Amino acid sequence: MPPAPLITEDPSLKPPVITLTTDFGTTDTYVAQMRGVIAGITPGARVIDGTHELPAQQILAGAVALDSMVDAFSDGTIHVVVVDPGVGSGRAAVAVRTSRFTLVGPDNGVFTLTLDRTPPTAIIRLTDEAYHRVPVSPTFHGRDIFAPVAAHLARGVAIESLGEPATTLVNLNIPQPSETNDAMTAVVLLADRFGNLITNLTRDRYDAWLARAGAKSVTVSLKKQAVGRVREAFADVEPGEPVAYFGSSGRLELAVCNGSAKETFGEKVSVTLCATRT
Repeated sequence: MPPAPLITEDPSLKPPVITLTTDFGTTDTYVAQMRGVIAGITPGARVIDGTHELPAQQILAGAVALDSMVDAFSDGTIHVVVVDPGVGSGRAAVAVRTSRFTLVGPDNGVFTLTLDRTPPTAIIRLTDEAYHRVPVSPTFHGRDIFAPVAAHLARGVAIESLGEPATTLVNLNIPQPSETNDAMTAVVLLADRFGNLITNLTRDRYDAWLARAGAKSVTVSLKKQAVGRVREAFADVEPGEPVAYFGSSGRLELAVCNGSAKETFGEKVSVTLCATRT
């Protein structure tokens, strides 16, 4: 039996929300098994699905998904992310506390983008087996390590009780936009299910570049095709036309109105933004 959890002093408070984001899909029972483990440990836990349709074993897709969703949840939320091609290997399992939320999952870089914006205040390697399901399958740490750890955290167990402290995490080598005073180049990170191309250029980085460049307007192009200025939404262009805009992810996206930018341009493309000052 695990040690007695450190329950909040106010028993009227509900457990925090737990989100689940995986590449498991919903055809099989993997997600249901994770939910079952959480319910068995913390029956009052509120579990919300981020997505379970991430491309299989694509850690970057998991990193982008997590970064796009954390701001929609209240402080104190526990986010479990399992995109884990290294399951059963020597990669660490971790829980990461920040000033706003806690992350639980494999130490394989899936937290890179999120922690770039909200740095960790504590990193714990999940080595205390008292908080794991028994036995632990070498191929399903989502059910046997990450789900029970999240459930215990939701009950009030201190993150420090879950294992050994660490000081570093694996980070993905995610390219950054390149820039001059006249132009900026962004690269596509991935495509969503609509075929919209999501780039590595955030709105904050774009605004800072505009200010430094003294640009009055910007022209966007990819594959030598002019897309035009940055718009607000798909409806700003005619059906079949390409459009650049900052999507709900906070990143520059390329779309084709009523179509698929992925099918039109491919996924391995760069995007050029040219500044004009007149």
